[in-house]
Amino acid sequence: MDSTTNNNNGLKIGYMPLAHEAYWKFFPEHQNGAMKLADEFRKYLSQFGTVCDIGKLIDSQKSSHEARLHFQKEDVDVFVLATVTYSTPDDVLIDLKRFSRPTILWNTQASSSIPSDMNFDKWMFEHGITGVPGLTNLLEREEIPYFLVSGHHTADKVNESFTTIKKALQAFKAVWGARIGIFGHLYPGMLDFGYDPALMYTTFGASTVPILESAVLEAYKTVPLEDASALKDSLGAKYSIADTFEGEELIRSARLALAMKQVVKEFDLDAASVYCQSMWQNPEIGVVSCIGNSMLAKEGIFCSCEGDIPTALCGLILNSLCGKAVFTEIWCNDFDNDSFMMGHSGQMNLALFEDNPKSVQLCRHPWWNGCHGRGACLQLKMPAGEATMLSVNPSPDGHWRMVVAVEDVTDRNPVPLGAPNFFIQLRQPISEFLDNLGSSGSAHHFALGYGNWTPHLKALSRILNLEYIEI
Repeated sequence: MDSTTNNNNGLKIGYMPLAHEAYWKFFPEHQNGAMKLADEFRKYLSQFGTVCDIGKLIDSQKSSHEARLHFQKEDVDVFVLATVTYSTPDDVLIDLKRFSRPTILWNTQASSSIPSDMNFDKWMFEHGITGVPGLTNLLEREEIPYFLVSGHHTADKVNESFTTIKKALQAFKAVWGARIGIFGHLYPGMLDFGYDPALMYTTFGASTVPILESAVLEAYKTVPLEDASALKDSLGAKYSIADTFEGEELIRSARLALAMKQVVKEFDLDAASVYCQSMWQNPEIGVVSCIGNSMLAKEGIFCSCEGDIPTALCGLILNSLCGKAVFTEIWCNDFDNDSFMMGHSGQMNLALFEDNPKSVQLCRHPWWNGCHGRGACLQLKMPAGEATMLSVNPSPDGHWRMVVAVEDVTDRNPVPLGAPNFFIQLRQPISEFLDNLGSSGSAHHFALGYGNWTPHLKALSRILNLEYIEI
């Protein structure tokens, strides 16, 4: 009989409690004990998602086959193989190959240490480890990505491992099937953002959706002026006004923001990259898109600039982990203090400032002159704290690599450039950091998210079979 232990967090776990059918012929009295232990493991796993199983021990090719068909029907997100007792790899390997999902091999047992009164009856449920090398041997030989979690269910380290993998799986789900829009095209000459859309699709499950200039223009024309005016007033009331805007700069920025939101909805986008020159050079629009980018980011639609799809993908990943990812690049080195300045044009993820919106200033863009002025961008001070920088790029061998660094955003006022900027304090000499960054093959844009997400990103790289480089 199929069994499901419900959890509403969105992750479906295909649970396989491993055992050895031949044992029951010689030791039938242990089968019920094995099932009881399997139920205990199931209950533990239910905190991480909805547990799906067939209500049986996976102790033969027949029961593995039955479980695989059930998992396909339920479309589970991950397999968890738990060592109830000894098992052999031939029971499950074919089904793991026929229905591919990220796999966790939980090397566990009934007791957290060897019982002082160990006897044969107890040993039966303490020696699942005996079958683990057989499984890992074949998983490695068949190049099936997997995680090995070793420990008792009462151990904090086991909970931490499952929690980390769960977050990585949620990031995987956020990326797989994602639609990333490209407004315009790649910034001319920025070849480090070049990528193969087919390879990105087969690696990450994410597709590139071209957004023609005509689609943005049509949306812009259909935005009622009263809606644009209402948004302009709302922005002015919520945030601080630092500049005197000229002509229609602010209302056009608001109208463009609403148009971009409409396009994102129409094309069902999960993230985007915007080459805004095609907007501020268009006589119908004529202003930068920084407010539109920032408002979309606030609503969970990460926006990179300049047609940089790989960094939009990075933002999608970090958004799934921390919820408030930022698009940025290195602007200036501080060689004397092992630090550098970061920023990028005039956008920022406004979700970071919901608790203190008046700290955000609306100002005229400092350098891009469009057909109707410059348009609005932002000035602000970034919160201080530990942060993770992420870059994902094609590698020389035709695959993808993930480049990760954890550094610290400092408590320092921005340079008054009229665009968001902030400072990073490195945890190593700047020359060493930059040498390592260069040799990693990272592009010059990054997604940044507050917190240390290296364990989760390392787990995600394993799920996606990416090369992982930590600076």
